[in-house]
Amino acid sequence: MVWLLALLLLCPAIVPAQVAGSDTIQVTSRIVYVDVVVRDRAGQIVRGLTEKDFRIIEDGRSQKIAYFTDHTHDVAAQSAAQPALDPLEFSNVGSIANSANIILFDFYNTAPQDQLYARKQMIRFLQALPPGRQTALFVLGTHLQMLQSFTGSTDRLVAAAKEMSIGTSTVETTGGKQQDSDMVASFAAAVGRSASGQNPVQQGFLWANGEDAQRAADITRTALDQIAAAVSGYPGRKNLYWLSDTFPLYGGPTLEINDLSNAISTNQMSTQDMADANRKEANAQIAIYPISLIGVDASGMGAEGSGMTSAMQLFTARAAMREMMNNIADATGGHAYYGTNDFAGALRKGFEDGSSYYSLAYEPQNKKWNGQFRSIAVKLAARGYSLSYRRGYYAQPDEPGNTNNGLELDAALQPDTPEITTLRLRGRIELPDKGHSAVRVDSSIDPGGVDFLTDAGGRHHAKLLVSLIALTDGTKVRPKKPLTPVQSSGVYEVNLDSAGFRKLFATGMPMHLELQLAPGSYRLRLGVSDMNNHHLGTLDMPVVIAATAHS
Repeated sequence: MVWLLALLLLCPAIVPAQVAGSDTIQVTSRIVYVDVVVRDRAGQIVRGLTEKDFRIIEDGRSQKIAYFTDHTHDVAAQSAAQPALDPLEFSNVGSIANSANIILFDFYNTAPQDQLYARKQMIRFLQALPPGRQTALFVLGTHLQMLQSFTGSTDRLVAAAKEMSIGTSTVETTGGKQQDSDMVASFAAAVGRSASGQNPVQQGFLWANGEDAQRAADITRTALDQIAAAVSGYPGRKNLYWLSDTFPLYGGPTLEINDLSNAISTNQMSTQDMADANRKEANAQIAIYPISLIGVDASGMGAEGSGMTSAMQLFTARAAMREMMNNIADATGGHAYYGTNDFAGALRKGFEDGSSYYSLAYEPQNKKWNGQFRSIAVKLAARGYSLSYRRGYYAQPDEPGNTNNGLELDAALQPDTPEITTLRLRGRIELPDKGHSAVRVDSSIDPGGVDFLTDAGGRHHAKLLVSLIALTDGTKVRPKKPLTPVQSSGVYEVNLDSAGFRKLFATGMPMHLELQLAPGSYRLRLGVSDMNNHHLGTLDMPVVIAATAHS
């Protein structure tokens, strides 16, 4: 059973401050970030360029570069070891030195006959990956699952990949639980298994009965949104290597493997859907590298010889799919890989791209945020180079949508939802002792992601929803009977003068919450939602309360 959590807002007990006055102003600067990979005619990474070498053009008008950073240095192997936290200290954002890499193995949109070979190729790549390349591993079945959080340990990545046991009708992890020491340390079961203990990674694409294209697009879109939310708190570029047979996004044709007699179907996203998708990937600085698992076009055969009925239908469908892959890569600044059985080689080239790039930023001259698409062009003073970067963005208005903060936080707190890092959170647990019967959680919010309003008197205000819940989620010690999720919720309000406001950025925004829990093994999940900009953050904290803790 997976609990559906109802967010209960209590009186403002977390930080008892009142917002004085309603006459507030909000100053917002719109900055557009563009990461650029530069290659020469031989396909080699070009290093050593400066800001003066670049020119940015938006909708035909040159823009002033406000920020420039060179990330094209050779990436030396870093130590796989991360500074060890206290076992009762937690953070939803770890340390990433240069760029973060995400491998998404898409079972849902991949035929079973292509999965095994692709898995072998992925493991082969991971085994050769130098230590220190911060990488996370996700899989998509009927919903998204993280097998391995960001780690520089090649051994942990390989172990997580090997835990996948692939069959013709289901994809599961051996033993029903991930053996990931990183996740055990900072919450192994957050996405390793559902709260019910059942394996959530099931083969979602029912090739025999033809799952409809819209459902595939919806599930895929949700998964990418969750990945964006999970990595948005990490600074810099994030590279998403998406291994799949099909890529049902961004409108355009969708390949139906199960029935090539109908070769191509069309799944159109609305302009608003495309704008939302583009914004989430752009805000998280994600570049997508779609990698086709269908393999080389050779006599209608797949990566390991899967037979096809019509060479012409196959050619037409693959051409349409490749156009879509190129569109996804162009929209985000990545690169599409297809027509190869060397998936390990595609990953290797993608990792080289992702670790060597230039970051540029500018404030658009056009101040009309009307939701329309704006094209971006990056030019170099010298010729003969090829550039990869995102080709535009949607000028969405500043105002957030009419979504409900409580419902958003409720969804973020669901047991199988990966941690969200748009708001960066840290927490420390104090276990019950003779003087305190409750579990105490002292945590802090990084104010960098919080939207503060300033009133006419110069005071700074913010309002956030906060909830701490406890899920039974362990095997060492269990309560005598299943518990309804225990939670403590409230409103965090800020009303500070300029001096107090500046201090927040040195100390963070502190919180203290307590829960009365029976002996057992739990996952505490802290959730925070900014009521002004709808930014979210969640933090998972595993804890075991011994039967002697209350004595």
